Amino acid sequence: MAVIIVSSAIFIALILYIALEQDKRERFTGIAFFLATTGGILIYGFSYAVEGKDFVKDLAGVFSTLVDVGRMFVGMNNEKVFSQMLEDKGLTGDIWYLIFWLVHFLAYYSMASAAILTLGKGAARKLQLWLLNIRDVEVIYGINESSLAMGRHIAANPKISVVFIGQATAAQELAIRQMKALLLSDEKSMVPKEGFLKTISVTEHKGRLKLFAISEDGEANYNYALRLLKLMEDEKIPPKNTSLVLLGREERLGSSLQALHDHYGYGEVQIFDRSELTSRLLIQKFPLCNAMDFDEYGKAEHDMNVILIGFGKKGQEVLKKLVANGQFEGSRFHVDVFDPEYGRYDGFYRMRYAAMLKEYDIDFHAFGGRSREFVAHIREHASEISYIVIAIDSLEVCRELSEEIIELMARYGRSLPVYACCEGSVISYNLNDESETYSLHDMDILFGGDMDSRSIQINHMYHDAEGSAKEQWFGADYFSRMSCRASADFLTPYLERVHALEDEKIHPAMLENLSKTEHLRWSAFHYSMGYSRMEKDEWEERAAQYRRQVFLGTEKKIRISKNSEDRHHACLVSWDELDELSAKENEVTGGNVDYKQIDRNNILALAQLLSGLEGN
Repeated sequence: MAVIIVSSAIFIALILYIALEQDKRERFTGIAFFLATTGGILIYGFSYAVEGKDFVKDLAGVFSTLVDVGRMFVGMNNEKVFSQMLEDKGLTGDIWYLIFWLVHFLAYYSMASAAILTLGKGAARKLQLWLLNIRDVEVIYGINESSLAMGRHIAANPKISVVFIGQATAAQELAIRQMKALLLSDEKSMVPKEGFLKTISVTEHKGRLKLFAISEDGEANYNYALRLLKLMEDEKIPPKNTSLVLLGREERLGSSLQALHDHYGYGEVQIFDRSELTSRLLIQKFPLCNAMDFDEYGKAEHDMNVILIGFGKKGQEVLKKLVANGQFEGSRFHVDVFDPEYGRYDGFYRMRYAAMLKEYDIDFHAFGGRSREFVAHIREHASEISYIVIAIDSLEVCRELSEEIIELMARYGRSLPVYACCEGSVISYNLNDESETYSLHDMDILFGGDMDSRSIQINHMYHDAEGSAKEQWFGADYFSRMSCRASADFLTPYLERVHALEDEKIHPAMLENLSKTEHLRWSAFHYSMGYSRMEKDEWEERAAQYRRQVFLGTEKKIRISKNSEDRHHACLVSWDELDELSAKENEVTGGNVDYKQIDRNNILALAQLLSGLEGN
């Protein structure tokens, strides 16, 4: 009987291992273990309790019970003592033996299932480690709900192996195993130290590595990226085989981590502060061009008036994105910022973006979204408002304010949506419609995807068209990549909005309006990144320095119109002034730069790319 029971338990454990998902198998095994342990204590406890009535024998019975309960889980039983107990008690009937063997079956099953599960984990781990030799590796540092969602997204690609780094709960470990990813939590992986790259099969001659440092601790993310960078440099891993996505630092700091010329770094770098990431998600999901009407030639038909409630860290980042994405030929741009305490925490912001705040029509109001002053402003300007954003962490406050604003606007015949940038999400509230919610860790943003392919094409237009677009992208500095990404983010929905992709050739009048808008966007992006206009005296001084470099035969010459160190740019002028600037620069350099044509080329290049994607 014992042999039959043990064999049956192992067989059923194998069947369930194959048929059930792992969480269900583990739950079933846990229940079986509890019932077997409880049943075993009762069976053997009663069996030994009848053997004597003095304390010593009872104590011996306790230990004997524990021993026999333990033996149950290794396929052994003590049917003799159980039978003796039944005989002494005068208990007859097969039901008692049925209970006895059922308890032992559950014990055998739980042990067999645990063994099979352990062996399965080991075999899966070995397979995953072997696959690292033939697949690209994407490492995710930090285990949380968002990183697990990202892991599932990446793991869908059969050419990529996903490796999680960190301490995981039982539920998180289960989720990682279900996506067939690898979990590493040893010291050399967590730090990381020598031997880690070998573990994940990344060497000088093989293996591509992408790091997602996206734990909840921004400082830990940065430190991990730095340590891994040092390790890769020691192991002479080619930068072109590496990428980094880092959460928790401002994007403008990305240049220190990116490889460029003799500076070792990651080949691809994307850095996101949480507030900046939220504002980018807002603009990508709800672009300002969708709140604008255009004529048949792509010229704006009304002004862009924006309401922004909240000017903390998130509101400050939202304002930069509004400025950079709200400029259209034929339109006047204006923002009203409402925050009762904006003057208490905008000091560094005003210093860093002084030129932007001076250049654009931005009014600050020391009143909150519930104030009578705010309500009066809405009542007075309801017909003119184009776009409304709330940048407050509290979801409850965002929802309440949105409902009040929507109701107030409806009284004046407007059904404008209200966009709420809350902690972890962007929500669109609409009159009589369900709200739309998008996660902070939207995959399009963190992965680049089509956006980066479009950015590469735009960067290509700034260089020799005969060269390699990817090589040119790899040689571009971090700020140039940011500029190209910003262009792609803006132009992708904008060209669709003005129907520029419907005809094989863009009408000349439309191309001119689109190009003027692109120059406005380019200028706004630079202002939003802390740039200011280069004064004529500085331009002349840099032109003189360029002439000296030509005379001395210097190989790498200064860029006259762009001072990256001080963030000054001569192209931050009106569209009509670009011809004069191009002519001045060509007179000094002997080149043939045409700044207007660069804007036109950006439009044509992305329109061609997007048309090709639509055709597919």
